[in-house]
Amino acid sequence: MRRAVVVWAAAYSGLRIWYLTGHAPAWKLPGDDLLVPGWVAVAGCVLTTLAVIRIRPRLLWALAAGWLAAAAFILLDAVALVLPGLGIPFDVLGMLSRLGAVLGAVLLGLLARAHQPAGRPWPPWVSIVGGCLATVGCLTRLGAQAAVGFEQTPYGRSLSLLLFEGGFVLVGTLLPFLLVHPFGRRFPRWLLLLPGYGLGCGISAYFGVCLIQMITNAVQGKPVYGDVGLPDSFFWVAVPAYVVWGLGLVVATRGYQFRTRKTTDSACDLQITQR
Repeated sequence: MRRAVVVWAAAYSGLRIWYLTGHAPAWKLPGDDLLVPGWVAVAGCVLTTLAVIRIRPRLLWALAAGWLAAAAFILLDAVALVLPGLGIPFDVLGMLSRLGAVLGAVLLGLLARAHQPAGRPWPPWVSIVGGCLATVGCLTRLGAQAAVGFEQTPYGRSLSLLLFEGGFVLVGTLLPFLLVHPFGRRFPRWLLLLPGYGLGCGISAYFGVCLIQMITNAVQGKPVYGDVGLPDSFFWVAVPAYVVWGLGLVVATRGYQFRTRKTTDSACDLQITQR
């Protein structure tokens, strides 16, 4: 796994340097493909390479989170791919570049997990709190929309919007419920782990970056979220609500993973601990 991380870092840094030397395509989403400058991405690749010399799981997890946050627009790519009727620009090259960063995050996570002692299962109340936070975040976001009017949406009215809104509600209500309730164990394990971690990490990364940008703009005296026809107060409620929602999903999913961990997983963790 170390070799895979090093190979990825070398290849991805080469791509970033290629972009920096004037070969970057015209991205369809605002800004570049990543939410960090190109030289920061190159420095991140160098740091990633150095981090595998002496494995420290916490550092590897931090780097994985950093790469995921840098590629936060991957959430928009997913929505645009699944629901093209919403009108979100679909940038194939940008998506592939962001998937490269996500691949690095996955490799770092796998390497960190392989060298991390087995974690103790969380008390049940921790998962319940995570599920409740996810639902509260979703309902708060809906409340913010209700306050400004549901007609205030940039996507118009379409079948894609109805599907998006339906999935929106399910991810904020049904998914957290299944992650914390015993009924969720009746489903295949991957069926809840995949959306729980995928959407939880994606929402947390994307809106976490948005929140940082809002705070930066506010300090500089700029509009917190550009000129989109909505009051700043809407975003100060909606964006933090998304962050709470995403983090709550991650916590609830982790608890679900602990509770449904198979005997083989526990045996592998024990072997790693004894090394």
